[in-house]
This record gives sequence, C-alpha cells and structure tokens, in this order.
Amino acid sequence: MLIEPFVFLSLAAALSFTCADLFIRKGLQYANHFMGATITIVGELVLFIPLIFLLNSPFPELGAHYLWVMIGGLCNPGLFLVFFLIGIHKIGVARAAPIKGMSPIFAALFALIFLGEDPAWYHLMGVLFVVGGIVLLVSGKTEGRWSRWDARWPLIAAIVSGFGAMSWKKGLVAFPSALTASMIGASAALVVVGAYTCYTMREEDAGDVRQAFWPYLLGGLTAGMGIFLFTSALQTGQVFRVVPLVQISPLFTVLFSVIFLRRAEFITWRVPAGAILTVSGVILVVLRV
Repeated sequence: MLIEPFVFLSLAAALSFTCADLFIRKGLQYANHFMGATITIVGELVLFIPLIFLLNSPFPELGAHYLWVMIGGLCNPGLFLVFFLIGIHKIGVARAAPIKGMSPIFAALFALIFLGEDPAWYHLMGVLFVVGGIVLLVSGKTEGRWSRWDARWPLIAAIVSGFGAMSWKKGLVAFPSALTASMIGASAALVVVGAYTCYTMREEDAGDVRQAFWPYLLGGLTAGMGIFLFTSALQTGQVFRVVPLVQISPLFTVLFSVIFLRRAEFITWRVPAGAILTVSGVILVVLRV
C-alpha cells in the first residue's frame, strides 16, 4: 500500500502539537491560560512572517479563499482555544479533553456536507476508532463537583474545530503556499483570542507573565509548525482523513511521558486499549482500496 504524503504531514503535525502542549503546560505553571493562548499565537506569527519573507512565499489574488482561510483561523485555533480553555476552567481538563477529542467526527460531517467528500465505511469506522482511542487515552479519575451543562464548552470547541478544518480546506485550494494561508489564519485567530484575553484580564490575574513568556513562545513556535504541517496536509488530503491523524497527539503525549518523564503511572488499562483503538483507526483512515 502506497502511503500518501498527507499521512506524513498529518503525523508530523500531531507530533508538533504534542511538543507545543508540553511547552504550554510549563507556561501554565506561571501565568493565566488565556494570556498563554495569546502569547502562543504571537509565537506562531513570529514563525510565519519571517519564513514568508525568507522563502518569498506567494500570495494569491484577492478572492473568497481569503475569507475561508480567515474563518478557518478564527475557528481553529481562535474560537477553539477560547471555548476549550473555558471548558477546562469549568469542568477540568480530564473531562474537557475527551469531549474536545470528538472534533474528527464533526470535521468528517462538515466535509461530507459542504465539500462533498465521500468516505468509505471503513474510513468512518477509522474516525470513530481514533475518537474512541483519544477518549480512553485522556480520560481518568476526576474530582470535584461540576455542572453537566458546562460540558457544552468543550463540545462547542470540538464543533468549531471541525468546521474550521472544513473552512481551511475550502480556502487552501487557491493558495500556492500553505505558509501564507497559515499566517492569515493565525492573524485572524489572534484578534479573537487577544480580544477575549483583554476581557478576562479585567477580572483575573495574569500571573507571572515574565516567567511564562518563553515556554509559551516556544509553544507558539512549535504549534505554528503544527499548523503549517496541518494546512499542508489539507492541501493534498481529504478532511475526514487528515483531522483524525492530527488528533492522535494525545498518544504521543502519553508515550513521551512514559519514555522521557518516567511517568509509569500512565500505564493503566486505558493506555494500551486507547493505543490499539487509535492505531487501528489510523490504519483504517489512511487505507485506500
């Protein structure tokens, strides 16, 4: 079976997002998460803008494709970050992350409706396996009381992330370079996240921004590379196949924690079960008969 280029790009994007998560978690020890989200997106632009000038990446002529790319950036990482972080604040990451992991289902649905993509039954089964594996990998015991109604925040994050993937795909068709599209999308995301951060800072303490700045910035640089790889994958691959591959980053997070941080407590029944489901889903998603 010939492995198509979008598979490698998608898996590299997942690895980049995993590294970004590690840097961002370090920053969260010092500063507010919304402040961190803003610095992270600034870090993405710090990566994109010099590379565009260095590589002389071309911009297409004005058209509706610019609007679609901006909507893609507004949705993901923009609104996705806002809603997901609110969800973490309301119900905790252990509950919010599995709900957010449903985004490949919504991405496949939007691609089917708006892009006319036609997945086979085994592709859809692969999407479900990946989602199930993500839920197992990131779920665990949680504490504290919470309102079930607050679960809407990570669910909305999953929906806007899925819609964002469809929007990226729709706009990227006209862009000769995924780098310029990534910069435009990240700029749109910065407007949303930056505005919400300014709003939250009226009531919340920003924390020690000086200590958190470099971890967040490094997180932004690696997340920017992830977005570039993600958009490059979308240029050649179908949404319902790319998004599940990118969403396997929790599997890399668990593996890194076990290998490099010696976090042996990660090895519960959920880890092998989630890994088997996720890998099985990946095989089904990339399969072309």
